[in-house]
Amino acid sequence: MNWNTIPKIDAHVHILPEENRRSFIKYQGQDCVWAKAELSQYIKHMDEYNIEKAILQPTNDAYMYFSARKTNEYLAEIVKKYPNRFLAFADISFNGSYILDEAPKELEYAIKQLGLSGLKIHPSNLNIDADDLRLIPVLRKAAELKVPVMYHANPCLTGFHDNCAPDKINKMIKIFPDIQFITAHMGGMKYLDALSGCKWVDISFILPEFIGLYGLEQTNRILRMFGADRLIFGTDYPEREYKVYCSILDKMDFTEEEKRKIAYGNIKLVLQIAK
Repeated sequence: MNWNTIPKIDAHVHILPEENRRSFIKYQGQDCVWAKAELSQYIKHMDEYNIEKAILQPTNDAYMYFSARKTNEYLAEIVKKYPNRFLAFADISFNGSYILDEAPKELEYAIKQLGLSGLKIHPSNLNIDADDLRLIPVLRKAAELKVPVMYHANPCLTGFHDNCAPDKINKMIKIFPDIQFITAHMGGMKYLDALSGCKWVDISFILPEFIGLYGLEQTNRILRMFGADRLIFGTDYPEREYKVYCSILDKMDFTEEEKRKIAYGNIKLVLQIAK
């Protein structure tokens, strides 16, 4: 079975509110990447590429969405309208010392009242280190609520982007062994640090980068180092397109059983989805 047709759960998808999407179009043009982050257009992609379910992820950046509360309510509206097609992870805001009190409350509201399914932390966009102790209360709340946590981990640029390095995420994994952590983008260019400490990694965004840097054979070796039991399918749509991802994965040497684990099996284990 090829990757176009195998049933998939995309664990890393971004859909923008219409007013925010139009702002990108206004300043960057109709052909900009984020012009594609529109719900009806994305549902067509789901049908075309057999995406049975998608997990909507915030960027933790008010420039892209709204405030955390409003972002979570926006994502919850999509989940409510399409309950069989979408799940969503909650946003948080970094507002100085207030994060200690407000973030846990907002997460509990998002999970218990809005019906969201996890927490997304993007250290770069929050401008906070992945292992900052101010995140402890919200992670403790995630553990209490028994929801997974996705950490953005793609320290491929200079400057503060190193605050999302996987070695920092690994520290939180050790502190909270009862949380199912997903390290996004396989840890980016520091994938070896993710390899040594992260149980679950999504393959979003990074595969074309690996192909460009290392070629097909080495990319296959990197995926094999992690193993099919740890890899979670994700694209980072609209940053990456399904045609590109399916083409790359078709060139990897996974067995049919391994494909099923990556495509939907592993994320179902994380989310405790029965079917």
